[in-house]
Amino acid sequence: MRILVIDDELAVRATISMALRFKGFEAVAVESLAAGLRELNGSNFDLAIVDMFVRGVMTGVAAIRALRERAPGVSIIAISGVTAMELDAQDPDMNDVKFLSKPFRPNELVRAIDEAVRARPSVATERGPSEENREQLFVAAVESSDDAIITKSLDGIITGWNHAAQILFGFAPSEAIGQSIDIIVPEELRSEVRTILAKIRNGEKISHHDTVRMTKDGRRIGVSLSVSAVKSRSGAIIGAAKVARDNTAKLREHKALLESEQLAQAIIESSLDAFVQLDHAGTILRWSPNAESMLGWSRGEAVGRHLRDLIMPEDRRAADMQRLNEFLQEFEKGLPGWRYESPSLRRDGTEILTEVSLTALRRDQGYIINGFVRDITERRAAEEQLTQAQKMESVGQLTGGIAHDFNNMLAVITGTVDILATGVADRTDLAGIVKLISDAADRGAELTSRLLAFSRQQPLQPRAVDVNHLVADVARFLRPTLGEEIEISMTSTAEACAALVDPNQLSAAIVNLAINARDAMPQGGKLEIQTSNIVFDPGEVKSDDDVPSGDYVLIAISDTGIGIPPALLTKVFEPFFTTKEAGAGTGLGLSMVYGFVKQSGGQIRIYSEEGCGTTFKIFLPRAGRTADLASDQLQEIFEGGSETILAVEDNDAVRRSVIAQLRLLGYRTLLAANATEALAIVDEGAAFDLLFTDVIMPGPMNGTQLALEVARRRPSVKVLFTSGYPQDALSHQGRIDPGVLLLSKPYRRADLARMLRLAIENKAELVAVG
Repeated sequence: MRILVIDDELAVRATISMALRFKGFEAVAVESLAAGLRELNGSNFDLAIVDMFVRGVMTGVAAIRALRERAPGVSIIAISGVTAMELDAQDPDMNDVKFLSKPFRPNELVRAIDEAVRARPSVATERGPSEENREQLFVAAVESSDDAIITKSLDGIITGWNHAAQILFGFAPSEAIGQSIDIIVPEELRSEVRTILAKIRNGEKISHHDTVRMTKDGRRIGVSLSVSAVKSRSGAIIGAAKVARDNTAKLREHKALLESEQLAQAIIESSLDAFVQLDHAGTILRWSPNAESMLGWSRGEAVGRHLRDLIMPEDRRAADMQRLNEFLQEFEKGLPGWRYESPSLRRDGTEILTEVSLTALRRDQGYIINGFVRDITERRAAEEQLTQAQKMESVGQLTGGIAHDFNNMLAVITGTVDILATGVADRTDLAGIVKLISDAADRGAELTSRLLAFSRQQPLQPRAVDVNHLVADVARFLRPTLGEEIEISMTSTAEACAALVDPNQLSAAIVNLAINARDAMPQGGKLEIQTSNIVFDPGEVKSDDDVPSGDYVLIAISDTGIGIPPALLTKVFEPFFTTKEAGAGTGLGLSMVYGFVKQSGGQIRIYSEEGCGTTFKIFLPRAGRTADLASDQLQEIFEGGSETILAVEDNDAVRRSVIAQLRLLGYRTLLAANATEALAIVDEGAAFDLLFTDVIMPGPMNGTQLALEVARRRPSVKVLFTSGYPQDALSHQGRIDPGVLLLSKPYRRADLARMLRLAIENKAELVAVG
């Protein structure tokens, strides 16, 4: 069936024509009555749909009569968007005219067509092609569009539905036209449609509105909508036309990007590192929570400010900015990232060591720089501590390997020199030579002792010591040693400061630090020694977190000297490090102090400022029992005796030297080269008062085992051990069991005499086991 559509509104003509074609009719649309009459004159039509107020000289009933005159056999449907006008039923030209009020639904139009056709048979007429071509071109353009084009009334009824709409939403035109637009709108978004229609009714236009719609099978898809008004010739808005474009892929990409950004943000927020984002000029764009906690500036305070003003130390700002520029230059060449270490400033002014990892993104007007900042202050301190420990281990292995034999040789030298000194006391020339030998032997023994102290391998005999009393004694000794240019003052608490420490080694450490202080005050100055009790929290001392918390005795030794440059502070405890002229020092003094303090379970800290002086603080574990208030007994030089001593020494030269010294001291001697020989002497019933034995000996039994065997046979016999090897059977992490006396090689005759009397006079026993 061929139908002629006459309406002066293009959108109305197109909508009716589209609806007719979807229903299987052939439609030709024109914009005026005159054009319609021409079409009827040249072509055959079965039905004409005419706007009662179509543009032209005739309207209403006059227009219908004109159509009747031109094509008497054509059925007519009169439509109007203004009012339902009365048709003269008595007029024969009006008998079969069907009237429809705009807007109407497609199914209403189809019913009207059926009624009109049944009421009047079609009569062919002739018409011109121009209007039809224009309408066909328009409809063809709509149908061939890749975008879904939908027209609807202001109350949301679908009036037009092209092929692309069918592909996008799944509804055929016959299923969609005449239905509410809600068939493709998710329920929660239907109010959005009402809002859009209200805006269209008010003359607004909607462009590129991203939203979600629903397909026939229930899938939700992303669409971009552009909606505009459909107007009548009079300018009244009678509907809406929308173009819908599938942007599901775009929304998916946007969602993926959003999720990626959210993931990146989550990583940044949860990272242990601080995250800082800059523009190419160094202005802060982003500042993570960890940046707030690490560097002290809040996000609000940091964003918008220049990085150099917040965290770059003033003396490094130029270098750090140059480094950023160099990174961007390397990034241009394809370098993906850069990592370096640099000091950073916290808000409170403290400086921390940080590791910075940089990446960059190119932007239209420059770059975005992303930086992860990690505080490595504690890690670096731990690495330096490990390096120091490895140095100590290396020196210790070297020293320990030679200490036994070297000390045995020194023992022969010192013992022989003491004998020679007695023999040539009246010969000034020879006595001077003997003294040179003696001094050289002492320096060799001191060097070995310092190496062992640094490597924590020297044998210590810790006991409860009143540090106040000990420091006072040392201070009296220091006054003539340091000279009149050095003022010495001592400050101590009223309460006793009892530390668990080897008193001899502590005295040596204090003397060592005092002499270093004197050398730092060439024009004179003040040396102050302070003692106090302190509760030590390892959390406050980041360089030595291995020190357990508890009660400690603090010894602080301060001078008013030249101070130590910051670059050298980390090196002062290294073995062989010295700033003195060649030959003026071994570089082992502070190393010895460091090793002794660490071996004693304490810690040493150093504070220094150039031009102001230096302070060493020694923390020692507090003793759990009453301290020895005097050490006069140990310092007293004893004379010899007449007792019998069983001397056990595997080194022949040392053995002969020991025997000579014992005899000069008045003792009777029994000799054995090893444990087997010694036990044979015991089993033979020989009487003796003291077992004087080397600890490390060849054979199946060492000195400790020998002493235990002797204790089983002779419970009343006293024992004195001697050794030139640091890690012997008596030592536990360098500490000797209480009640055990050890005379370290090399030793002088006075030391031998004193220790023999201590051992013999019931000062040391070894209890038999088993």
